[in-house]
Amino acid sequence: MQDGTLLGPVTGTTPLPATLPRSRLCPPIPGTPRRSMTAETLTAVPRFEPEGTYRLHIGGRWVPTEATFETVDPSLGRPWALIGQASRQQVDDAVAAAWAALPAWSRSSLATRQRILGAIADRVEASADRWTRLLPTENGRPVREVALADVPSTAAIYRFFAGIVRDHHGEQIPVEDPHSLVYTTREPLGVIAAILPWNSPIITLANKLAPALACGNTMVVKPSEFASASILEFVSLVEDLLPPGVLNVVTGDGPAVGAALVGHRDVAKVTLTGGGATARKIMATAAESLTPTIMELGGKSAMIVAEDADVDRAVADALMGIYLANGEACIASSRLLLHVDVADEFLHRFATTARSIRVGDALDPTTQVGPLVSRPHFERVVSTLQRARSEGVEVLAGDETLELPTANADGFFLRPTLLLDPHGGSAVTSEEVFGPVTVAETFTDYDDAVARANSTRYGLAAGVWTKDLARAHSMAQALESGIVWVNKWFDLPAGMPMGGVKDSGFGRELSRETLLEYSASKVVDIDLGAPRFPLWD
Repeated sequence: MQDGTLLGPVTGTTPLPATLPRSRLCPPIPGTPRRSMTAETLTAVPRFEPEGTYRLHIGGRWVPTEATFETVDPSLGRPWALIGQASRQQVDDAVAAAWAALPAWSRSSLATRQRILGAIADRVEASADRWTRLLPTENGRPVREVALADVPSTAAIYRFFAGIVRDHHGEQIPVEDPHSLVYTTREPLGVIAAILPWNSPIITLANKLAPALACGNTMVVKPSEFASASILEFVSLVEDLLPPGVLNVVTGDGPAVGAALVGHRDVAKVTLTGGGATARKIMATAAESLTPTIMELGGKSAMIVAEDADVDRAVADALMGIYLANGEACIASSRLLLHVDVADEFLHRFATTARSIRVGDALDPTTQVGPLVSRPHFERVVSTLQRARSEGVEVLAGDETLELPTANADGFFLRPTLLLDPHGGSAVTSEEVFGPVTVAETFTDYDDAVARANSTRYGLAAGVWTKDLARAHSMAQALESGIVWVNKWFDLPAGMPMGGVKDSGFGRELSRETLLEYSASKVVDIDLGAPRFPLWD
């Protein structure tokens, strides 16, 4: 592409090296799972290849940066793209562009916004080939999951908000005085700052962008350093549908770019999907300007399996709940609470399947679990497993040798892991791992199971598997969680409120309620000829 487009040469950058020395990129970790390398050739979807350095998108223009950073293909452990590192001035420029675009966009008709959101959904579906190559290359999402989950979910979110925005309105308020007419309208907040994670980038962007645009806001997005390319590629896909400045993207690190954005006085609201530590920093920075926030944070979600559960279905849901998206999901079923009467059967079936799961290159269509997103994250997960072993937690699956082609020798791969800590109490039963690791406990008393499920600082999702309807209802009410599934997991249809309690955050995405997060109520009180009191006679 020519200068000024999404991709292009940037002064002062160097081309990507074909390889990096192993000592620089992938130093060995004590206790890393065993690997067996083969010389086999992969039959895979082609890797995504950028045409040059990724630029910022500000005010409808692709803007170069002086500095860049590398992003690494987690299946190979080596760089595949260069991303622009925004400056503080460029963050200011992005907010200014969003602010300048706000008056016209906020006055646009509901029909216009509805048409554009629907067109975005169509574009996402029509470009499925882009996502099936890009997302696995960027963050290790197995290619088979992209078509099954990322593309249809993203399109569904834009279509949902395209439809529901027609029902977004104020109301007439009945009051006692017959001479007064009181009604409300819903108005956009202004410029929204969105801080995105790396695990499901285009889905997470849709969760924020679709309702924000539907309500008439403009937006500045700061993607994760590990998933910036997908957001920029999305913008290149839809930029002609939106007026300049309505959607802006600044890339770079959190301490510089993210902090400058969330602390900007012209930002009306900050929305984050991420971890608790990041949320606290963002809230502290935003508080300086009294900027409100929406926080969708982590989880340590417990599946409670009763003695009357359909074990086949419960095992299938538990496997999907933890190993889909490589376990890198906030709603992963990372904790299993099993009634002792079914625990042995459940664990046997689960472990047998876990040991057979195919781990490999994210672009290989036969891969069922791909790599973790980065070397630092891989090291954190391995460290968590080492700590669990030191605390006496038993490994029921996950010690098997990894069979990997030599091309993937430096990738960030981990076997799907099942741990057993029957009585709980180890760190891994309460701390979020964010990888293909789940830990099982056993119980005999249902009140105790609920108490243990509620004992963590998280409260995003939980589940109950039982054929007893009364038990399902009573436990669902007792679980401290924003989402409670009964006899299912990982079901998030557009329209179902998504969000947590406690340290899992606040605010709700994916639903009608979300429109209230991105708009404010204005009251209009009209005099219809009420008599005035003679206060001064």
